[in-house]
Amino acid sequence: MAVTFRSQPRISQAQFVRVLEQFRSPCAPIAAECYQIVCDHGLDPAVALGFFAHESTFGTKGVAVETLSWGNVRTAFRPERAVGVHPRNFAIFRNWQDSLHDWCERINERYINQRGLDTVEKAIPVYAPADDNNNVQRYIEHVTTLIDNWIAADDQPLPAPQTSLRDTLLDATFAAAQAQYHPEQAFHQYMLSELRAGRSLGNPLSEQQRVTVDGQAYVIQVFALDTIYAPVPRWSEIGRLSTLLKR
Repeated sequence: MAVTFRSQPRISQAQFVRVLEQFRSPCAPIAAECYQIVCDHGLDPAVALGFFAHESTFGTKGVAVETLSWGNVRTAFRPERAVGVHPRNFAIFRNWQDSLHDWCERINERYINQRGLDTVEKAIPVYAPADDNNNVQRYIEHVTTLIDNWIAADDQPLPAPQTSLRDTLLDATFAAAQAQYHPEQAFHQYMLSELRAGRSLGNPLSEQQRVTVDGQAYVIQVFALDTIYAPVPRWSEIGRLSTLLKR
């Protein structure tokens, strides 16, 4: 079964901390904070940990020791987060927390929302392409095997899924417009990612609608500051009316 990025945590915080401590990761002292950062972005901490393991053995090897980069990225997803460029052409971050936030936003926006690459198996060929001297299949197998092993070794019960205050407030905001909030949908993940990036859509004004233009079906939703749309069934190809008007 494919391993999705967006998921309830597959491993407990205690297991996440234990792995980083076992490998004497520089992130061990902030492990609980890192776990929560990933959860706050709606991603599975086990998957983030798997990428960290493969890229730099949890920050203990390679260029990441100097760059403090969770995902060993060439450029920061949010340029303002980078504090420099390493001689080997990797982005340098101020701290591990900044680079983890940046990695999570990169996965949510560039991989899932924009391209529909919502699983480890779909994303890694793009994240670590073969033409950049990566063994794609080995990368996938390493990450997924680690996740399976951590789940099997986890002796702490996972907390029951809970609705966060954020989602409760979003539910109420959408309900006021006689609409429904769908946290699992690319549409509403996009809305949140735009808000985090300072490009808010405003409050929803209506429920999602389906329209057809020149034989192509689209789903649209009107917000106070903009309208978003996506072609059916290519849900991740989301656009904004304001951008369309500039063409």
